[in-house]
Amino acid sequence: MLAITTEYRQGILFVRLNGSLVASTISKFNEEVNSWLLGGIKNVVFNVVGVDKIDRSGNEALYHYYQILNKNDGHSLICGLNNHINKSLRNSRVVNYIYEISDELNAIKVMKWNT
Repeated sequence: MLAITTEYRQGILFVRLNGSLVASTISKFNEEVNSWLLGGIKNVVFNVVGVDKIDRSGNEALYHYYQILNKNDGHSLICGLNNHINKSLRNSRVVNYIYEISDELNAIKVMKWNT
């Protein structure tokens, strides 16, 4: 099960995830994020503090959106890494591409510096 909450604030889309970001929930994740990106969103913060499980599909989805945003002169950040998923994300090297930030408030500051 995956619950997704989105909020658009100060030119940034915050995608807050709770539950499991795994193969069986990726389609829901993709539908939500794609709908925003098709609307022209260029800056996204993925808040994964509530994610209790992530697999290869979840890692690939996060990287996929990094690539799309980067190609369109956008930025992506990730915050809320927790013990449940930290190892998986580091092993997949997603955090080598998506900049890790401590929280959403700092993400706003970083995004403003990058634009």
